[in-house]
This record gives sequence, structure tokens and C-alpha cells, in this order.
Amino acid sequence: MTRQEKELEDVDLEKRELSGSISHEEHHSDDPSALRASEAQSDLHGSNNLASIQEGTFHQSQITQRQGFFKHLFSPLDRAYMDAVHRDAEGVVYEDAGEEERRIKKKVDNRILPLIILSFVYRTNIGNAHVIPEFNENFGITNNNKWTLALSIFYVGYCLLEMPANVLQRYIGANRFFFITFTFWGLSSLSIVYAKGYGALLALRILLGIGEAGFYAGAIYYLSFWYKRRELAMRISLCMTGTVPGAIGGLLAFGLVRAHTSVLTGWQFLFLIESIPTITMGFLILFLLPSFPFSASFLTSREKAILQARLNRDHRPQSHGGMNGWEGFKAIMGDVNVWGFMLIYATFNVGVATISYFLPTIVTRWMHIHVFSLVQLINELGFSSIDAQGLTVAPYVVGFSMVVIQSWHSDKIRTRGWHIMLSSSVSCIGYIILTCLAGEAPGVARGKAKVGASYFALFLVISGNYSLFPLVMSWAANNLSPTSKRGVGTAFVVSVSNTVSIASPQIYFDPEDSFRKGHAIAAGCLFLAFLIAFALRTRLAILNRRNQRILREMSKKDGNDSPTAMEAGKNGKPGGEIYDTDPRFLFTT
Repeated sequence: MTRQEKELEDVDLEKRELSGSISHEEHHSDDPSALRASEAQSDLHGSNNLASIQEGTFHQSQITQRQGFFKHLFSPLDRAYMDAVHRDAEGVVYEDAGEEERRIKKKVDNRILPLIILSFVYRTNIGNAHVIPEFNENFGITNNNKWTLALSIFYVGYCLLEMPANVLQRYIGANRFFFITFTFWGLSSLSIVYAKGYGALLALRILLGIGEAGFYAGAIYYLSFWYKRRELAMRISLCMTGTVPGAIGGLLAFGLVRAHTSVLTGWQFLFLIESIPTITMGFLILFLLPSFPFSASFLTSREKAILQARLNRDHRPQSHGGMNGWEGFKAIMGDVNVWGFMLIYATFNVGVATISYFLPTIVTRWMHIHVFSLVQLINELGFSSIDAQGLTVAPYVVGFSMVVIQSWHSDKIRTRGWHIMLSSSVSCIGYIILTCLAGEAPGVARGKAKVGASYFALFLVISGNYSLFPLVMSWAANNLSPTSKRGVGTAFVVSVSNTVSIASPQIYFDPEDSFRKGHAIAAGCLFLAFLIAFALRTRLAILNRRNQRILREMSKKDGNDSPTAMEAGKNGKPGGEIYDTDPRFLFTT
């Protein structure tokens, strides 16, 4: 008997035992009437069990002791619930891609996505505050070097704690983890309102980095428990793109910097509005966001089984078991693909890590140059640092459109590499335009055409840079398995890449030259991202062809002599997650 036949026999035996086909009375009762009654009762019991198995509720119904709402918030995650949902998912009967599945996915979208989106919309106000003189005076930012150091120091705690934070999230659950990080981040941001002095700003920037550690990679890791690989990029683009916070931050800054009271001035309102909603979202997420799909109270038992079953056909995510954090770390360190994702992220992140901070500053410089050269238009144009806040909104709005379109199309055709190369090219062209048009010192006349072309280039830079984030991170999440490796791997990509962000603000060291050198360095990094994406996509395509060849060769061999695909991948017990070393694993290119 082959291994596959033995496994099928074991599954069949389990179903017969569950359905009551094998019972004590069947073997030991000698009374014909009692036997017939027992058989009738067994048939009824068996048909009920079979119906509940196909309904996807049998094993969940066997868990009699259920946790109360508040106890569930603070007690350890119960593996029994996960096991029950996974076992029900194996037997549930539903129409693939049918109306019921679409309804469940919409239900998940309506609960999960708004909570994550709303927690991320107030995160970029320091760049808007920098163009306000009162902010710089309060914190003693007297030159560009002090400003870039304040930006860079944020990433110290962020990079060091990114991977430990993702491991912690898996153990305590997403709702508790995000509650801790949002509350810590919000309180740190709130402290900026009343802080004074450059040292205080640096200390609070470090604390903000600690509070933000784990959020980006953790949210992507969390979404992978709810969606198929081909559905991930679009959701990440809606939840995590910096274009929405950038646009909202610009609008808020445009309105709030005019606000003055006896207690607070305009820039302080920016950080007040940034911190209070974040703390509020922390509490909402604690109570409303499920730790994992198996603990989702807004889904019925059948809906949980169907949700898990549709994911099992794609990548079988597991909230418990598998590799621990150290084993996951060792796995990613030896994976060439992970290093490729990290290099792509690191190169394009040079632009992302700086553009949101310097965009209001750059726009303000252009406006003052433009107004100086066209004095007669001062009353008509009225450009100022306040107006620059509003002018930052349009590039973010257009950028959001490209983010959504790129992510949607990437999910639709199930590829990532070509889209990453396109976005890298768009952003690179934008930086080249900025480089070519920069170099004129403040006070030197610059025509309308140059200002307009530079402003247009910002649309390209924002659109290209921010569309790269969901594409690259979904590409990494799609190609890392098992779940524990995916969690550590995505955190590794973000944390190591953001060490570059520590130095990224330093590339804008030439304000007297309108940041020409900074734009040129960013353009070079985007071109390098294009080359690495091309090389990595080629590698993954070759691996897919190799895996297909291995599977064809295995299928030709005698079943008694050939190893199973699971054994070939050395991935533990059958029915578990398919590791990315398994020849059955299909890499997303």
C-alpha cells in the first residue's frame, strides 16, 4: 500500500468513526432488535455528524467551554479553537468563488480594513510642521543638519525592534499588539505638543520609532491570515500607502496652522490631532479587531471554516506551531529571495523616507523663488509656507490613484515584478527632472515653466514611490512560507531596509543647491531598484520552471518508490503548510 493510499484510508476511517458507522454495539450486541435499533440510531447520528462536517461546524461545536468577551482579551490564545476551525475547513462544502465566499470576503473587508486604514491616516505631520517658523524656534532647529538628524534618529528604535515586534504579535494576537503600539506612539506624539528644546525632540523621535516598530510589517503579516496571495497587494495599498496620510496631513496643516489660542499655537494642533485619534484607534482595535480569523466573533462557525478553507487552497496560514522566531530567522538569512526583497525595499525607501518630510520644504522654496522673480504677481499668487501645505495635497491624491491601480492590476494578473519595475521607472524619471531643474540658489529668478515642470515631477515621484510599498511587501509575503517565516521575513525586510532610512534624510544636505545632489542620489537608487526587481523576477521564474520539472519527474516514478512532494520539501507532516522549499510551491513573479 502506498503512503497516499494509507493516508486516504486513515481519513476515511476517521469519517466513519465520526459518523457513528463504527460503534461498540455494532460489534458486541447479540440482540437482533437491539442491533437494528442501534443501527437506526447510529445512522441518524452519523447523518447528523456528516451534515455538520459538510456544514463546517462539527469540530467547533465540540468545544463546550467558550471564553467570555473580556476574558478573551487578556487570556492566552487557545490553540483548540484554531485546530477546530482548521479541521472543519477540511470537510466544509461550499462553492468555490461563489456568492457565499464573496459575501464572507466582503464581510471581512468591512470589519478589518477600516480599522487598519483609520489607524494609519495621521502619521506625517512633522514634515508639515517644519515649514512653520514657530516649530523650528521651539525645538531649536536652526540649520538643515539638525533637521535631518531629527528625522534619522526615528529609525534607530524602529529598526532594532521590528523583528521582535512581529514575533510578539504572533504570540499575543494582533489586537493586543496594535493596542500597545498605538497607545505608546500616540502618547509620544502627544508629548511633542508640550515639549521644548532640541534634546526633547530627539528623545521623542526615538520613542515614536519604538512605537511604530512592527506596525507596517505586522499589518501585512496580519492581512496574510485573511486573504489569498492574489488579494493582498490591493488590501495593502488601501491600508498602508502613505499617500492618504500625506494628503490628510497637508489638508490638516493647511487649516490648522492658522489656529491660535492662548494655550496652543498652530503647529501644536498638528500633533494634537495626530495623537488623539491614534490613541482612540488603539482602544477600538483592542475590542473590535480579531487576533486571528479563528477568533473572529463577527463570523459564524461555517463562515470561519469557509474562510480558512479558501486560504488553505492558497497558502494554508497557521497561527500556532511551525517554526519559532529563531528558526524563522535562520531560514530567512539563508534565503536569497529575502535579500532581494530587502534590497528593492531599501533602494526605493531612500525616496519614501525623505519625500514626505521634505515635500513641504521643497514646495516652499519653489514658491519663494517664484514670487521673488515675479514680484508683480505676489498679490495674485500669494504663495507662502502656509499655502505650500495645501499644494502638497494634489501629488498625494494623484499618487493614491496610481497606488490603487497598480495594486489592483497586479492582483488581477497575479504578478508583481513588472509592476515594481514600472513604478521604479516613473519615480526615477521624476527625480531626474527634479535634478535637472534644481541648482539655482534662493533668490535667483526661475520661470513659470521650470516651477511647473518641477511640480509635475513631484506627481511622478509620489506616484512611483508610494505604489512600490504595497507591491514589494505583498511580493515578499507571497513568496515566504511557512507562516512563521513570513512573519519574521517581512519584518526583516522592513527593519533592515529602514537602516538605510537612518541615512536617507542625510542625502538632502545641499539646500543651497536646491537639493540637486539629493534628487540625483534618489534617482540612482530607483534605477537600482529596477535592476534588482528584474533580476529577482527572472530568478523566481526559473525556480518555478525547476519545480514543475521536479514534479513531472516525480509523477513519472512508481508511487511505491518515489517520495511524496512533502518529503521532497522536508516540510513535516502531510496536510500542513507548503514551505517555499517544496516543489509544489508556486512563486509569485
